[in-house]
Amino acid sequence: MSAPFFFISLPLLAAPFLYVLRHRRRLAPVLAASVPALLALLALILPVNQPIGLLGNVSISDSLTVLGRVFVIEPADRLALTLLFAQAALLFLATPLAEPGRFYLPAGTAVLGLLAAALFVRPFLFAALFLELAAAFVVLILGDESRPVTRGALRFLVFMTLGMPFILLTGWLLDASAASPEDTSFVLKATILLGIGFVILFAVVPFHSWLPVVAEHAPPLSAAFVFTVMHLPAMFLLLNFLNTYDWLGQNPAVYQALTLAGGGMAFVGAVFAFGQRNFGRSVGYAMMVDIGATLLAVGLGTPAGVEVALVTLVMRGLALLMWGVGLSQLRRAAGSDDFDSLRGLARRYPLPAAAVVLGMLSLVGVPVTAGFPGRWALLNLLTHTQRDPRAALLLLLGMASVTFVCVRGLAALFTPREGEPEPWAEAFSAHRASIVVYGAGLATLLVLGAFPQWLLPTIARAAFVFARIGP
Repeated sequence: MSAPFFFISLPLLAAPFLYVLRHRRRLAPVLAASVPALLALLALILPVNQPIGLLGNVSISDSLTVLGRVFVIEPADRLALTLLFAQAALLFLATPLAEPGRFYLPAGTAVLGLLAAALFVRPFLFAALFLELAAAFVVLILGDESRPVTRGALRFLVFMTLGMPFILLTGWLLDASAASPEDTSFVLKATILLGIGFVILFAVVPFHSWLPVVAEHAPPLSAAFVFTVMHLPAMFLLLNFLNTYDWLGQNPAVYQALTLAGGGMAFVGAVFAFGQRNFGRSVGYAMMVDIGATLLAVGLGTPAGVEVALVTLVMRGLALLMWGVGLSQLRRAAGSDDFDSLRGLARRYPLPAAAVVLGMLSLVGVPVTAGFPGRWALLNLLTHTQRDPRAALLLLLGMASVTFVCVRGLAALFTPREGEPEPWAEAFSAHRASIVVYGAGLATLLVLGAFPQWLLPTIARAAFVFARIGP
């Protein structure tokens, strides 16, 4: 048996069964969450290439060969799998509160298997094919019964498809470079093409337009799944490229380009977020600020920068989980997530309203939230290194802009409609079953913001698998 086969096949085999059980509203989410939860645990503890005590001389191989393509699990992949499957398990468990659509659980589970294949395949360039297949399944997730395919889903698929050829052409150029090592033009062209491919994958301006559209039109929990689960493998693929290929990881121009892209994302996200009066589109632009932060962190070209990027990815999942669950309930109550439509709903749904606002604040790293320790560490790195501190100012601008939107949205949520009665007692009695869930999630966002030492050292130790990154 091989470890890659297990991580790829189990989600793909579970997907059809989850589709059959999709009407079991309590059973299906538990079963769906148990698959990635089990795989996350195995990614941490599964022994590879060594005998398993209870099974005698039986061992689990670290590689799998299919049609001439090799799939290999490495230490960096185990870290990515743990984060990927753990975040997916939480998102699946939240299904009863958010009701994202009938394809959310089966298609989402299939996406996990394809993303695992993208992390394992060697050479890394063939990961583009599995990312494209995962994007096709995501189209099913981003729709619901009222809108089977949304504009955001189609735009997402178009941009993902647009980025694939650039990554695949990079592989052809690398083969040509290996055949003619004296010709350095192949490496230069490969760097440019690979950079374009990742720019599109990370939704860097001007390829960002699908982010706010998906956040506005797709079911909130489905949008959270895409922003969290689909972006995580792309970041690990970038880190693997920088850690594996010296011509890329030792090139100072690459890190300058990452810094420029990250600063541009933070600035554009700040400018467009400022005037928003919609919680969906607002989180799309907040995502631009958060993606910009991860690119700025990697652009530092230091192990400390990689640590900050990984912390940001972990906290992003928690923030978007709370935002997705809370906005789903508010949107069902009001029929929209515009501020005008949501007026006074915090008086009837205080916990969902708090989840939406606190999730957005944590996403951009406002103090006292779970996203703040990573954002503060990044700001310190940006201002105390030899790099241009203007990137830190752009990041602060993005944080301030999204915070202003949250304050405006919070004011609308607490502003009662004319003639509306006081509904506080009704609110807490009507949603008693979900109080524990919301309370645990909100407490986690606040506690991790106040006591980051409970989580950050573990992530910092895990980041050492990318020790070769840097010019």
